[in-house]
Amino acid sequence: MRSKWAVLFAPLIALIALGFYRPAAPEPRALPLSVVFGSEINGYLTPCGCSKPMVGGIPRRATLLKQLAEKHTLLALENGDLTKAAGRQDELKAEALIEMLNAMGYDALNLGKYDFQLGMDYLRALQAQFKGTMLCGNVQEGGNPAFDAYTLVEKRHLNRPVRALIVGLISEKYADAIRQRNPHLSITPAAQQLDTLRPQIESMGDLRILLFYGTEQEAAQLAQAHPYFHMIVYAGGGDGPLPTKQVGQTRLVFAGNDAKFVGIAHLSENAPYAIARVEHTRLTEDFKDDEQALGIKLGYLARVEAEDLLAMAPRRPTVNGDTFAGSRACMPCHAEDYRIWQRTAHAKAMQTLVDEKHDKDPECVVCHVVGMEFEGGFQNMQKTPTLKDVGCESCHGPARKHVQDPENHRLGKVGEKSCMSCHVPAHSPGFDFETYWKKIEHGFKK
Repeated sequence: MRSKWAVLFAPLIALIALGFYRPAAPEPRALPLSVVFGSEINGYLTPCGCSKPMVGGIPRRATLLKQLAEKHTLLALENGDLTKAAGRQDELKAEALIEMLNAMGYDALNLGKYDFQLGMDYLRALQAQFKGTMLCGNVQEGGNPAFDAYTLVEKRHLNRPVRALIVGLISEKYADAIRQRNPHLSITPAAQQLDTLRPQIESMGDLRILLFYGTEQEAAQLAQAHPYFHMIVYAGGGDGPLPTKQVGQTRLVFAGNDAKFVGIAHLSENAPYAIARVEHTRLTEDFKDDEQALGIKLGYLARVEAEDLLAMAPRRPTVNGDTFAGSRACMPCHAEDYRIWQRTAHAKAMQTLVDEKHDKDPECVVCHVVGMEFEGGFQNMQKTPTLKDVGCESCHGPARKHVQDPENHRLGKVGEKSCMSCHVPAHSPGFDFETYWKKIEHGFKK
């Protein structure tokens, strides 16, 4: 005999089986909206340098964004200069970075002066690949905007819909640099473009943000003349983040360049909305590399190797016309100095790249070997194994003639200047010659 419960629920069971009834979807979690922002990645997919701890990198950024997304709705924005646009390697980097931004769910990307050095054809290809909106609304091509001036993105903030209007512009002071590569382009002054767009901008968006590739001073002038923006992300502020500046209702923010920090702006709880708080997160080793972003980076390195960009690196003649002999050729006459060198990190410099799979990357290899930028210098591990690592001739210069005839071809002693081609502030922040010298000290200090 069927129970009364079976009789009562039999019609509902039948409806479910036929697909006519579906339970209501659960209410989405009431997450607050936060804006993540950055400027001028400059090609730093991962951190570069010999200082510890290493800071930055897009795979670490991806990990941070995943952590933030557990407690926040994210609006993700990037402001200019994916790379330095110095050649084929930067083209490959730009493609990898677009793929990474897609994987992280970026909503908008404003273009900077170096992005335009890639050329319009390449930018169009990147634009087609990017899932967000590529902006730069005051660059004109044939009398028409070359890129969108703004995009309207709908997000949720504490389970309420919020329309975020993102505007992207570049300072007109970069007009000449842009036209050198793209003579058919012209740049309308940013303030003039905003005057034209003002009726549209003021009527749209619960949250209005300007991505401006220009300085803080220029951003402040725009904020005064156009006080309807809640936040302006500017560029050109240097290596690290700068304190936020308030101009009327507008927050001026900068998160530093080279992908070392991520800016995070938190929205006020209730409308009319405002930027309640801004913080900056330093991408230290505490953030492990995200596997998907790391996979994209490894794919980029595979393309660098496949195209043999190491062999294509430009080379110039040595100053004195000499060639390189390799560090081992110095050992017979300088045994103690050679022994000291063997104990230093310089003698293992190439292995650090092998461990990170950057040993075919010309941008990295040049500071981990002897003379790669010169004719007769390092080519690769197979052809010139004696020139791997940072060796004697990295500082003292090519020494083939000295090895053959030391009395008539003496080498000069070296000092701090010899270190500065590789120990630059971006890669060796806080480099101090006297401190570092103690790690490699031998008889050739000037």
